[in-house]
Amino acid sequence: MSAKLTAFFAACFRWMDGSLFFRGLAAMLDFIKNICADSYIARAFVADSQPLEDSTQRSLFAIFANKILNGLPKPITSPALLNRSVQRLFSASTLMGKLFDGVGITIPQEPEQGKNVNTFSRWALFAFPAVGILAVLFATPFLPTMMLAFVLIPIILLILLSRPFVIDSTTIFLLIFIIISFLISFISFTPRSSISIVLLTSVFMLSAPAIVAIVTSKKTVDFFMLTFVFSASLTGLYGVYQVFAGYENAGAWIDTTLFANQPLRVFSSFGNPNVYATYLLLAIPIAAACIIFFKNIFIKFCAVCATALLLINLLLTLSRGSYVALAIAVFVFILIMEKRLIILLMGFMLTLPFILPPSILARILSIVNFSDTSTSIRISIWRGSLRIISDFWLSGVGQGLDAYHTVYPYYSLAAANTLHSHNLYLQMLVGIGIGGFFVFICILACFIRAMVNFLRRTNEFRLKVMCAAIIVGMIGFLVQSAFDYTFFNYRILLMFYLYIGLGLAFTRVYKGDEKLNSTMENKFIIGYHND
Repeated sequence: MSAKLTAFFAACFRWMDGSLFFRGLAAMLDFIKNICADSYIARAFVADSQPLEDSTQRSLFAIFANKILNGLPKPITSPALLNRSVQRLFSASTLMGKLFDGVGITIPQEPEQGKNVNTFSRWALFAFPAVGILAVLFATPFLPTMMLAFVLIPIILLILLSRPFVIDSTTIFLLIFIIISFLISFISFTPRSSISIVLLTSVFMLSAPAIVAIVTSKKTVDFFMLTFVFSASLTGLYGVYQVFAGYENAGAWIDTTLFANQPLRVFSSFGNPNVYATYLLLAIPIAAACIIFFKNIFIKFCAVCATALLLINLLLTLSRGSYVALAIAVFVFILIMEKRLIILLMGFMLTLPFILPPSILARILSIVNFSDTSTSIRISIWRGSLRIISDFWLSGVGQGLDAYHTVYPYYSLAAANTLHSHNLYLQMLVGIGIGGFFVFICILACFIRAMVNFLRRTNEFRLKVMCAAIIVGMIGFLVQSAFDYTFFNYRILLMFYLYIGLGLAFTRVYKGDEKLNSTMENKFIIGYHND
């Protein structure tokens, strides 16, 4: 039967290929394509590979983004020589040597004579952004939000003065999103609060192109990946410590009527189990991919331990949305890498009711239990948020919780004191309207397109595994965002954009075609990248 259907559809396609209708449809699509190719509006959103001198063919927004990020001169460079005593200090320290080698900073050779303080200052200014962005990646789970922003601001300023930013489609839409956010903040219901939120989030968003500007070698991107996994592992150790130290649940995290005897919901350094689970959805795929990606046996062993530790912590968060998100992420990973493993996945899923602890199984089953207060209240909050969107779909009410709290009580059906809409997409529509939401979707689309394009080009298995892991980590995050406002914690917001930057940097430095690499390096010199 299937053979006959295949033959039937093949005959249909052959008939359509020669039909007047099909040729007319193809001609119409070609016509539309040609119109768009010559349209300034269409080209405004494309980061193409035309040279800077050919301004008539360049994307309008690419030229604008290049002026903003690469318009300043780059006076800060790495000197060839360094003060003798300082050079010896760095060279004698194994830790310092590994650190600077990992971030791609060369310790200059000592001069034959004399000392030059200005030379050291110039080298320190050049090295700070690389070391600083690595430190931010490591410390994001542990440091306060404002401290992270305080470190990021000089990093971005020094990159502006020392390195070219890569202007790709993702960077262009990031800048457009920042501009839209600023414009909307002035008509917000709480302008002062919204403007301060936009300033903070703009700094965090620029961390994505900052990583791409810093990470320019395979050794460096590997070092950043390992740093991310190591930092996540420390949060996992702290989560396990909370279990053995006898931490107790907060009442707001669980329905005590249905789950009176539930064990601790682990929250690690994030203060909230749902927030921690969101972070783990980004970290677990990378940690698991490191098992295949790295060739060193010791690193493989550490990656196995880290993956197991983070999975245990995800289970202990008792975050139902993250369970669903992880299951979907694993399913997508199998579809990308080997579809035949779906049978094994289905068999494993059938065994879960027999191997999972009763407390975790009860939490999973409660997803469809509408008597759970967290589920019923969340649905009411979504309905109230949709009512706000119906009135403010164009401009939004402004970013930040203050603007949301000002408007939501007038539209609420229940739970008028909620902190947010418990859904990232609804919260964005409420805050910045349909235009800003569309640009955010474009950011995601450009990022995933870059990852998928790399996945299709490369033939090396370990690169495919890492690229697929980055993709499914983002998919897991986006699925979880349907159940919670994942940007409520600004450290997660920062981690989200650091993750985007790490993924784009990975695709940039691991190009399989050497000829393509050479071409791309020429574009990076002028700050452009066509993904």
